[in-house]
Amino acid sequence: MSLSTPSRSRPVKSEPWPASLTEPEALGFGRHVAPFVVMAEHEEHSGWSTPVVLPRAAVQLDVASGALQYGLSVFEGLKAYRDANDELHLFRPREHILRLQRSAERLSLPAISEALLMKMLCRAVDVHRDWVPPYRRGSLYLRPTLYACEESLGLRRAAKHALSIVATPCSSPDTSTPKRLWAERTLARAAVGGLGAAKTAANYAASLYGAQQARLRGCDDALWLDAAEHCYLGEAGTMNVFVALPDRVLTPPLDGTILAGITRVSIMQLLAEFDVRCEQTAISLDDLQRWQQSGGLREIFGVGTAAGVAPVSEIAWENARVLPAGGDLAARLSQRLADLQDGAAEDRYGWRTAVRNARRDQGLPV
Repeated sequence: MSLSTPSRSRPVKSEPWPASLTEPEALGFGRHVAPFVVMAEHEEHSGWSTPVVLPRAAVQLDVASGALQYGLSVFEGLKAYRDANDELHLFRPREHILRLQRSAERLSLPAISEALLMKMLCRAVDVHRDWVPPYRRGSLYLRPTLYACEESLGLRRAAKHALSIVATPCSSPDTSTPKRLWAERTLARAAVGGLGAAKTAANYAASLYGAQQARLRGCDDALWLDAAEHCYLGEAGTMNVFVALPDRVLTPPLDGTILAGITRVSIMQLLAEFDVRCEQTAISLDDLQRWQQSGGLREIFGVGTAAGVAPVSEIAWENARVLPAGGDLAARLSQRLADLQDGAAEDRYGWRTAVRNARRDQGLPV
């Protein structure tokens, strides 16, 4: 269900912040994994089990599993937030669930219903209520992972799978320092017909070496190009890419080689709200140079669940680079998105899903 506009009164007191954690602004991303895992198992002939909450240390994965041996795993990344009234909600969980279902189908993993996964996501947030940062000071990142866990060698569809959800509190994305990207013109991360559109471990493994090489060149991440000509923009390691021109904003199309980002589609909707035309079209490095020479290259920015809306100050490659002139569109989008995510703005799009407090609903002390 969608939340109504929160009260503008003084925020109520949140649950005690765990003593083991640093202040929310210093959390970073992924450094502090919460203590419990919500987990369900799938057997080929009996289907999904009832989800359970387990200590993280109780979850085991055999070395001979299909997940470890053959990369048979898919995952998602979404966030939960605390609003001004101390209520918790997930941001666009249904879209993340749909994408996980598509990824699972591509890797021949078992189907999982939206109802079951939504139940597990809400449970993962509820059991970690005290790990959700205070209002406007961060979020709880959730990582549902579906993987083959049968102990057997040989590439085939496994008879046993598991779905587990881990959580980690994280700071709000730092958008104050623009990113520098290296356009990777030798390596390829994904090609048409491959796994580029699936959120699977193999995609991220394929991008790691290129990201390391980009950092050795003084950049923050690699900008992946098309696998055929190495000239058309794809996506950065953890971000979809947008290019702002004087009369419109462009972003690469979903051609099966890049991830259909939930933040990507959110930004496209917000651009329409801002009355800015957005086009999905091929963008080449030559285009960027031509727009820079004519003075029309206003802004470049990346978007993602972990990154937020991240301005890009430079894209470099061999003996060339482009430097956007600058503007305020990325900053405006970042603020608008944050307001919708943490509950500071009316949920006009129905993007927030409330997480009920199970103990309170049962009349127990909270």
